[in-house]
Amino acid sequence: MSLQRIAKHLKTARVRAVFLFDGPSDWLMFHKQAIFRQHEAVLHLSDNDTAEVAVHRYRDYLGTNNNAVLLEFNQVIHADALAALAGTVNGGGILYVFLPATDSPFKKRLIQSAERFERIELIRPNADLKLLTEKLCTEQLPEVDEPTLPNADQKQIVDCMIDLPGTCHILMADRGRGKSTTLGLACQAWIRNYRGRELVVTGPRPSAVSTLLEHAAQSVRFVAWDKLLSDYPAQSVRLIIDEAAAIPMHVLQQLAQRFTVWAIATTVDGYEGCGRGFAVRFLEWIQQQRVCKVHALERPIRWSEFDTCEPWLNQALLMQVQHTQMTTEALASKAPLEFQDTHASELSEADLTEVIILLLEAHYQSSPNDLRLLLDDNEQRLVLARRNRLLIGVIWYGHEGPLPEALHTPIKDGKRRLNGNILPQAIAFYLQQQDVLNWQWWRVTRIAVHDDVRRQGVGLQLLAHLTKLAERANIDALGSSFGASPDVLEFWTQTSFQVIRMGRKLNMASGYPNAIVASGLSSRSQELVRVLHDYCNAELDWKAHTPVNISTATHQVARQVLGGFAHGNLPFTEAQFAWTVCDMKLPIKATGLTLPGQILNTTDDLARLTQRYGYSSQQTMQNQLRQIAREYLELTR
Repeated sequence: MSLQRIAKHLKTARVRAVFLFDGPSDWLMFHKQAIFRQHEAVLHLSDNDTAEVAVHRYRDYLGTNNNAVLLEFNQVIHADALAALAGTVNGGGILYVFLPATDSPFKKRLIQSAERFERIELIRPNADLKLLTEKLCTEQLPEVDEPTLPNADQKQIVDCMIDLPGTCHILMADRGRGKSTTLGLACQAWIRNYRGRELVVTGPRPSAVSTLLEHAAQSVRFVAWDKLLSDYPAQSVRLIIDEAAAIPMHVLQQLAQRFTVWAIATTVDGYEGCGRGFAVRFLEWIQQQRVCKVHALERPIRWSEFDTCEPWLNQALLMQVQHTQMTTEALASKAPLEFQDTHASELSEADLTEVIILLLEAHYQSSPNDLRLLLDDNEQRLVLARRNRLLIGVIWYGHEGPLPEALHTPIKDGKRRLNGNILPQAIAFYLQQQDVLNWQWWRVTRIAVHDDVRRQGVGLQLLAHLTKLAERANIDALGSSFGASPDVLEFWTQTSFQVIRMGRKLNMASGYPNAIVASGLSSRSQELVRVLHDYCNAELDWKAHTPVNISTATHQVARQVLGGFAHGNLPFTEAQFAWTVCDMKLPIKATGLTLPGQILNTTDDLARLTQRYGYSSQQTMQNQLRQIAREYLELTR
């Protein structure tokens, strides 16, 4: 297959081709070597070739432009990487996708959707490559000129940004529309019109804003967002934020409150690490804080309007889909809900689309990988809520545990961590409750309800139905883990679930500490959930500097947690409260041991504690404290 000949023909129309390779490993290796021989430069990411870039590092290349990209999926198809890096391929370029040998519903979906689009080609060992080459090279394609920069839409935006320097300009568009180029050209115009007033650009990483910096031509400099927040005084810079959807929303809010933000660019197609709900919520928030003007770029620049790669991915990954409109009668209806427990692979295309839309709009971290996981993992299931046959709510839940007996102690000690099984492993490690590794859990991953019927109890009814299903299936406990924002916590307080852990660190995506809630369904799980809930409440009281009620059960959990610090990998900051409880019951001084200063009462992180108490490193500090903890537990048995 003459790849150079194909690429030359594609370039006349500035369209891309996608080749999906499906075959045995030796056949794939032959074609991989052929691809490297025929292309001067190939961006190659692999999930098993350690000599190449790992697939999960795909975000590092979001700001690049490539004529050839090879994605090698040996284990599973990384849908986020596929969607993101396809957007870096220039018109006339080729995206090569090596599919896993194992068939799956998601792989089947990709292949079937490819059949509906020109230039999305499935290549198997029996393919006639000469015939395919002739087909692609003789296809009648319109000749398309390279776009001029700026085009009319970009120029209009740049002019508006210069005319309104005090306004926060928001550029929202799909990938390949020239957002970063527009911002770069606007930076040049800014310097020409407002000399001496420095501009700073930030983004998720330097490589993600390379296109902006290229077109800005030295008129702006990059500063990482964490450095801006830690080192720069308020209002000290005029800021541009590129690739905003890849930055946690609470960080964006801090940047907007602290600095004069002149422009923000963000993609809206849901594969930057945030779902469509991010764009909606952030837009609502920023418009309440600042005078804003929203700009849209509709026409693609990186490829032409005749390109089929983007519509193929949009259809295959359900990235640009719209709700079925609810009628006034449906909204006003008081008809009872109808529930369906199912697997995503069993749904019709219409129902699967509605489920994905609900998840995209309800959560800040939805992405195409969710679709792949729902279709391919048999442990992931859905409960759908319908009213008058309209899908209005969904719970995504997964089956976790029990875990192999031989791994219980290594998991509790923090020496092993298996993929998935989030709840039992977190509780076993952070709360040192090894028994939960023997339980069967259902973990609620997401709850999503249609915007038009929120706050009508649909989510609560979904949870109640899930609880009935779990009881029938003899599940030991239900649970969930989430960023503990006030509105989400308020929802869970209306249920039978109880908070059993509140993390100390802020979740980078949500900006809130992670909470774990649980609901016991057997006598043993109900008792332990109650005990852990009491322990969590006591810790929250301690953090709030209010009187703490220490029961015998709370003291027992505290000794277990302190043991996890003394003998395992549990960090000191996770054991401070536990040690405080133990000290209240059996004072450390009475054992003849001493601790540095007020180390049990400070809320600093490990780095600050290390500095405050003069230790040479965090490891040195924790090793010494672990030794003291071991002696204390031995002396107070």
